[in-house]
Amino acid sequence: MRTVDVSLKPITLRLAKAYGRISLKKETIRRILDGTVPKGDVLSACKVAGLMAVKRTGELLPFCHPIPLEHAELDVKVSENRLEVFSLVLGTSKTGYEMEALTAVSVALLTVYDMCKGLDDSMVIEEVKLLEKFGGKSQWGKTLDGKGVLIKGEFEELIKDHVLKLGGKVVEGDGHFDLLISTHEEDMQEFSGLSAVINNHLFSVLPTELKEGVRVGRKDGRTVVQLQPSEKLIKAFFEGFGGLLGNW
Repeated sequence: MRTVDVSLKPITLRLAKAYGRISLKKETIRRILDGTVPKGDVLSACKVAGLMAVKRTGELLPFCHPIPLEHAELDVKVSENRLEVFSLVLGTSKTGYEMEALTAVSVALLTVYDMCKGLDDSMVIEEVKLLEKFGGKSQWGKTLDGKGVLIKGEFEELIKDHVLKLGGKVVEGDGHFDLLISTHEEDMQEFSGLSAVINNHLFSVLPTELKEGVRVGRKDGRTVVQLQPSEKLIKAFFEGFGGLLGNW
């Protein structure tokens, strides 16, 4: 058993939203709104419990990374025979906040159940689901589907494996290509800002390995990526930025 290794991924702004609901008797709903449930203010308690749960998600779930939290909020809506909970969690991290948002909703609903179980034996937690996530590769990433990739230089097989995982088609010889990935020095119009961002990230994860680093640019209408001939750097580049290759 192990957690997912996120050590080589870049830190990005990420957001997750989740939803859940619990069905209750009409009389239970009335007492929640009137504030006459013996254990106290159900609406306030479930919100606080959900927010507390966000902060403890990494302790509750064995394979969930403890990650920094920038913002969290819970909203509760009450109708005639059910109570709905909505959560939003936001932060900057190498992995997403889906589990934090889902945990917030789950614990909020369990708090409602616990506070009302002496009044209502018909309660059912009916649904807990993710509504939205933002900031990871699934949101900003783009595969290389339909794009021809020419590979030059050392570590060709390693680069080829990463390209194929991204859906690219490896081009042989003088075939048509859209993207050139090379471990040799290439003539290009460099995107210096993008190259700097990539190399800053690579230095943060592999400071003793970074020498020439990575250059990204364009030549003859094609994207060119020049990689330092280092197995560790190549792996770190594709782990952190491979999902962006289709956007350049």
